[in-house]
Amino acid sequence: MAKQGNDSILSPLVTNGLPKFMFFVFHRCIERVLWTFAELGIADLMADHKVPLTATELSQLNGNNWNAELLYRLLRSVVDTDIVKELTSSDENSENDLHPENVNRFQLTDNGLFLTSNHPSKARDLIRLELGTITHKPSTYLPYLIQYGYKNGNGFEHAYGCSLFDYLQKEENKEYSTLFNNAMACYSNNSTDSIGSIINFSRFEKLVDIGGGLGTLLSIILKQNKNLNGIVFDLEHVIENAKKQSPNEFQQRNIESNRYEFISGDMFKSETIPQADSYILKWLIHDWTDEVSIQILKSIRSANKSREKKIITIFLVETIIVPNNVHSWIARVMDIEMLTLLNAKERTKAEYIELLKKSGYDFKNLYETNSMYSVIEATTTTEVFD
Repeated sequence: MAKQGNDSILSPLVTNGLPKFMFFVFHRCIERVLWTFAELGIADLMADHKVPLTATELSQLNGNNWNAELLYRLLRSVVDTDIVKELTSSDENSENDLHPENVNRFQLTDNGLFLTSNHPSKARDLIRLELGTITHKPSTYLPYLIQYGYKNGNGFEHAYGCSLFDYLQKEENKEYSTLFNNAMACYSNNSTDSIGSIINFSRFEKLVDIGGGLGTLLSIILKQNKNLNGIVFDLEHVIENAKKQSPNEFQQRNIESNRYEFISGDMFKSETIPQADSYILKWLIHDWTDEVSIQILKSIRSANKSREKKIITIFLVETIIVPNNVHSWIARVMDIEMLTLLNAKERTKAEYIELLKKSGYDFKNLYETNSMYSVIEATTTTEVFD
């Protein structure tokens, strides 16, 4: 984070005593500032004009009539996140100026460019999703869930009267569904290079990304493995959205069009799952209970039933709770997110091995990356029909 003088803005995770709890509160305030900046698309306004602007000038762009004083105060706080820089007038003492919204100018930093709508990281949509009101409301039911469990539903069901996945499929929530898929692509952008660098995917002919969203993960893996073909497999509305992207994730990385496909279907209906010798599931099993996860894994096996036995390999990319791993705190926090939103959970290595065993798979390896993700590799021998 930004520095003020010689004092860093410290994380509450590394401070002690009363300041620890004060920092938790203040960081929450910074999150609200960051979400507002992203939600209003302020980075786009600044990037489009390329020159530093005052809050008053920004408030009037694109036909807006925002409150310039309040916008200035927002931007002044955003400075502490190193997303914008405040440029004070050299011949005036800005601290004493009564109307800095008319005088002081702001410009995006390199970090700020990540929050423009067309940035390939899709960081803006990540912030809008994870710090936004729709995601926040279910978390307020966490105390109730700890006390009474799921007998009346999870936090999302309490807040909106339906499951998260049902909510995403409703016609009136298309904008939120797009936001969700873009945020998932951002998570992929944050770590996929490290996944591809530690796993040899060149030993396979075809890789199917189950629940592959926009295809970010698969496109990066295909770029790293020139002889590998792949399929993005997801629900119909997700695939429709992925196909509308121009350029799509594969085109952005110059992947030949004959090497990838977008196929819609339902992972619970094995007849809709494409056959292949390898599958990858990123942040998918953590969305489901053990019972449903076993259904998904068995469905992949059933999809490959044929007249001859064959071995298929699956890769589970998850925030696995690994002892003494520097990223395990993220896995433990995401476990609470899954608890609240989906009746689901993050798991340990032992829990995944047991889950795989019950689904007919043999655990082969655990790969720890330099990111929040770990990858489990497992194999199964498919069933034979007469």
